[in-house]
Amino acid sequence: MSKARKETKPGKSSNENKQNKEGLSRRDLLKNAAGAVVAAAGAGLVSAISTRAQVQGSMTGGGAVPLRLPLGAMDHLDRHQYIHNMEIHSHLPGATITGGEPLVNMWAKGAQRLLPAQGGFVDISDGAKPVVLNTRVYQGGGSCVAYNKDLKKWIMLNSSAPPLTAPNPQFPHGKYDLDYKTKSTSFSGLRGIRTYDITDATKPNLMEEYSTGVKGSGTHMNFYDGGKYAYLDCGWDDQLRLESTERPFSNGLMIVDVSDPSKVKEVSRWWVPGQRLGEEEEYKKWVFAGDQSSWTSCHGGPTVPKRVEDGGNIGYGGFGAFGLYVFDFTDITKPKVFGRVSYELEALGGIPFHTCYPIISDAAHPRLNNLMLGIFECLESDCREPFHTSYVVDIKDRANPKIIGLFPRPMPDPAAEYSDFCFSRGRFSSHNIQAWVAPGTMRPEIVAMSYFNAGIRIYDISNPTEPKEVAYFVPPVQGEITGPNANWESWRRGTSESVFVEWDRNLIWLATHEGTYCLSTPALGKPILEPRKVQKWTVPHINVGWDDQTAKAFYFGRSLSQMG
Repeated sequence: MSKARKETKPGKSSNENKQNKEGLSRRDLLKNAAGAVVAAAGAGLVSAISTRAQVQGSMTGGGAVPLRLPLGAMDHLDRHQYIHNMEIHSHLPGATITGGEPLVNMWAKGAQRLLPAQGGFVDISDGAKPVVLNTRVYQGGGSCVAYNKDLKKWIMLNSSAPPLTAPNPQFPHGKYDLDYKTKSTSFSGLRGIRTYDITDATKPNLMEEYSTGVKGSGTHMNFYDGGKYAYLDCGWDDQLRLESTERPFSNGLMIVDVSDPSKVKEVSRWWVPGQRLGEEEEYKKWVFAGDQSSWTSCHGGPTVPKRVEDGGNIGYGGFGAFGLYVFDFTDITKPKVFGRVSYELEALGGIPFHTCYPIISDAAHPRLNNLMLGIFECLESDCREPFHTSYVVDIKDRANPKIIGLFPRPMPDPAAEYSDFCFSRGRFSSHNIQAWVAPGTMRPEIVAMSYFNAGIRIYDISNPTEPKEVAYFVPPVQGEITGPNANWESWRRGTSESVFVEWDRNLIWLATHEGTYCLSTPALGKPILEPRKVQKWTVPHINVGWDDQTAKAFYFGRSLSQMG
């Protein structure tokens, strides 16, 4: 069946109209290259190509990550471990704790200490003998754990979200593969948060399942410190845009009132102007608009150093490529912004300001006053996006925060068979920092950072403009790249996910995909493995009254004799 011939504008041929829309065709190029007027045609050809390049670029639609695999990438996984200036005290396979994501997540009673892990808890009271307390006693992930002094209860706030659309061999473009995106958006489970009473950690009591919206991304890494408000990394509908392949939609900030955790109430919402669909003119002002790789989303509810109900009005939150925002919570119902900062050399891909960590300094480290750390997370494995590092940020002037220091790039152990972590397979970047609320007094100059395929790295930031690496541990890589047991997700994220530091015992807990390690380093001091009661927390106003109801006759999972 013949197609109707499309009318053309007077004075222009059909081919000319097509050229205006799509650039020069192969026939045009051959035609212009031939004939007796080569010089004149050549000049016109150069002009036409130049014009096309300015309008369209060298490729239709431009380029995007993932970039190509480096030529030196290994075809196998490294089963060796590497350690420098650290000591391993225990290894608990099969249980992966959370730590540093979120920033408040330890439960304590007497000398017993628990960290959430895969729907249950790991008892880390004895550093030499961590044990799984229970499993699958609660749903969800990203567990904020804090003591509510008004309720006299330990409260857990869990995140709940649809499955990610992380790229994989079947769907290399992640959410830009429609079938893959549909699997995530058709998720019928809870999108929001769950609140639990975990005063008895062996029997978590579900208080509420709170939906933040049936079409959004739910919540990911929230901030709850046991006070009146929780600050949610939240996608409430499908109108928040995300360039990255990892999720169908992006997240903004939702603040909720959790003074009664069984009756959560929304207080306010905030997003970056241009982040919502329909705000096109604002969005086009950002250089990454349309790059299909940048993280144009909130990541992590803002860290709030002083509770709003106690007179605080500042929060620090990361919004990926949009930057770090210093929030004004003077009116909690109408969040505003004091200032923002981003790094001028940030390129496409990854999550700038994955975590925002205010340093709690002391008289011995005056240079560390009014500083915070911005932790970066890469998304593509095998260095298929530009390398980024984490930042030291001066927040003294809340309207003009400034990046003053960059963390150095980790280098492999001299005994490793690769010259750069780009070649060892898996993701290569920082991911999580130690929890902000932890037992003891924070050492402001020591930073423990999980680093995916580079293991855990320990830094000294006494000079905040020049952080220095002082120790590391890289566990053996798990999983298989090829063969009948090949599993992309088993090695894509490298070896190390999260880290938790007990400042009062000088212990470092590292979560890997295979299990949990207990470590120490001389940079912290002599390790104390025996159980001991928490005498203080790094943030004094959090977990106040936590030990009022300490049992005298028993501890969950261990006898008094075992607890020392």
